[in-house]
Order: sequence, then structure tokens, then C-alpha cells
Amino acid sequence: MTTTAHINEAVYIDPRAGNDKFYRTFTFDSAWVSQYGRNGTLGTFTKIVETASPEAAAKAAAAKFAGKVKKGYEPVRSGAVETSTVITADNLTVLDKLVESLQKGDAVGIVTEPVAAVEMDARRDDFTALAVEALTATVFLGEPAVAEDTMPSLPVRPMLASVQPAATVADAMDSDDWYAQFKYDGDRVVIEVDNGEIRVLNRQGQAKVRNVGPSHLNPFTALHSGRWVFDGEVVGRVLVLFDLIVATDGVNTWTRESMGFPVRHHTLTILTKVLGIPAVDKAPEGSPVVLAPVAVTAQAKADMLAAAVTEQREGIILRHSCGTYESGRRSTLLVKHKLIKDVDVVVTALHQVKDSAELSVHDAEGNLVQIGTASTIGKGAVEVGQVWVVTFLYVTNPEHPRMVQPRLIRQRQDKAPAECLLDQFADAGTNKTV
Repeated sequence: MTTTAHINEAVYIDPRAGNDKFYRTFTFDSAWVSQYGRNGTLGTFTKIVETASPEAAAKAAAAKFAGKVKKGYEPVRSGAVETSTVITADNLTVLDKLVESLQKGDAVGIVTEPVAAVEMDARRDDFTALAVEALTATVFLGEPAVAEDTMPSLPVRPMLASVQPAATVADAMDSDDWYAQFKYDGDRVVIEVDNGEIRVLNRQGQAKVRNVGPSHLNPFTALHSGRWVFDGEVVGRVLVLFDLIVATDGVNTWTRESMGFPVRHHTLTILTKVLGIPAVDKAPEGSPVVLAPVAVTAQAKADMLAAAVTEQREGIILRHSCGTYESGRRSTLLVKHKLIKDVDVVVTALHQVKDSAELSVHDAEGNLVQIGTASTIGKGAVEVGQVWVVTFLYVTNPEHPRMVQPRLIRQRQDKAPAECLLDQFADAGTNKTV
């Protein structure tokens, strides 16, 4: 008796960011399993998922694989392999041998589109010379350009913020070595202008096609030569710029990834003035692109944090002055300071396959209203009917709440389910404006 295993494999390799990973899915009969880890290792297998049919198993595995591809993994091989070995949870390593029988390059039919230049109907006059003149007039005159400035070996990907202990955050708030900016609730983008061609990239370094329009990109059409790479976020209809990754005319370079944030931000401030991009506090209503504010002193950072609380923002971001731009990495020198909220909820259902719990509260009429799900992994015996404390960032609509990033914290045995009410979310909304 033989078993046919259908295999898909993708890799995520970025030497600059230290990434060298693989992800695989295997379907056999009505079951599927995934495997992940560093290339060259055996990796880790997830538990086998039994489904109702081979078609259901294939659909579930394909959805999981497609999710990895959307995050930047590149499909490298796929196919079907027969084995006489019965595949069970105790001998999953046999799947490694099956993978090696597939040739690299036999990729699954899920492809990532190449990063394309954005076509603009109208371009502004060339401001490149004005930008170079303004940058050269500063104290920092720039450095000679190198090949990596204009022709990078790897595509740019946004640097990501990390979560650090409370003591680290407190020290950063008191130290002038750390800068602060608001944490925006939008879509992260990188705007790359290369000799007049504009590319918009998402968090995975792929072409960004949603929520970015001509009005966002029009200011950058004034840069007809050189390479200029901006980091920002689209919040509602506004593009907020908060960092500058590269600024070079091909002869001199004023900003590159290896430089600290103060240099990058100072260059960004000069460049946005040349391009007519206003600071957010001076921007006329309806401005499509603005420059984010920065706080340096302990008092200014405290004021910014207080404003984030008052304005119901997600929090603030802290950047170390010596922090280089770590493309594609979650940096310890870029730290999230989130404003966490908590509520009491009732567990109303358990999802056995996904190891998660459905969470609800009671409305004014006593009806249960589902407000999200949270992982139960590592939480012990979570049962329907229990009351739990849940932390979360915010809800988009307090009247019909759905928690963002909920997390089960602890069970409450001193509170009845009927006491878990919808009005806990009255001030839990978020400000999605700049």
C-alpha cells in the first residue's frame, strides 16, 4: 500500500536581516501538516490536522502556504511523492526524505509579482538640484556615494519595532539618547524613488497596491534623478513620513541604512521642506503627505505619551539615536510603547483545532455579544462559561467592538459572567487620523 504526499516548499532568505528559513506543507489522505525552521536543519513539525476529506486538507494547507507567500516567502518547489511508509505523528521525519526527491525550481503555482514602478499621469518639475543644494548647505555635507547606495544587492524592507521590558521603556523615556514618535494605526509603506521611477513597497518588500494613490506620490515626482527611499505609513487618506532610509544623488550620499536616526531624520526634514511636504502640526486640512513629529527631551516624550492617551492613539515608538536602519528586522533599538487596555470577558466557545477561545460580553439587554477570539495555548484548562481578563490594544467601533490583538491574561473567579458588560468598551476606541 502506498501513500501520496503532496508537498509545497517556500523559503525566506535575506542575509542582511539574518533570515534563512523554510516553510513546507504536506497533505496525505485527509490530513495535512506543516514544517518550518532554518534551512539546513530538520526544523519543526506542527501537529497533524485531520479533515473531512482530501479536498478539505488540500484547501487548508494551500491557505496556510499562501499566507506565508504573502509575508514574503518565495515558493521553490512542489509536487507529489509516493511512499510505502505509513505517515503518523511518530514518524514525520520521513517527510524530509520525500522533500529531497523534488527538484528545486518546481515551484507551486503561487507567485509574487515583481516590484513595479508606479505610473504617474503628471510629474512635477525637477527639484533634485534644489534638494542637493539644500542638503549640501547643512553641517553634514554627506559622504561619497558607493555602489550599494544606488544599486542595492537586496530590496528595502521596513524595519520593525520590538517589544521590550517596562524598565527599558522607562529608561528610554528619561534618556535624551532616545527619540519618540507617535505609533500610527495605518498601513506601513516604503516609497523608493530611483532616477524618477517610484516604487511603493509593503512590509514584506512587495509591491503595495492598496491604500496608496497619486496624491500620496505626487510630491516625490519632483525627484528626477538619484535614489531616495522614504519610510512611512498611510493613515486613512494621509501618508505620514517618519524616517528616511537612503538619500543619494549618485555622487554624494546624505543618508544610508548604516547611519543613525538623527542624521536620517535631519535629512528627511530638509528634503520634505524642498518637496513642499508640511509638518503634521502645520499641515493644511486635506494635505495628502505630512512629516511626523519627533520628541527628544524627557518632558517632550512625556507630553507626547500623554497626548497619545488623550487622543486615543495606539501608543508611541521609541528610536535610539545610534540605531541604524535594520531593513526587514525587528530591532531592539526601535521599541513599541503600546497603550494596553483590559476588560473582563466570558468564554463562550472553544475552537479545538486552532487552540483558541471565542470571547463575549453582555449588552444592555443581557444578550451575549462576541467581541473577539484569543489563543488558549499555555493558558491551562480554559472552559466555556469562565470569566477571563483580556488585554488588547483597541477596538475600531466601541458600539460594535472587535478587539485588536486580544490576549488571555488570567481567569477571574470573583466575577460572574453576567457582570461582563459591553460598556467596558465605551472609551476603548482608536484614533485612525493623523
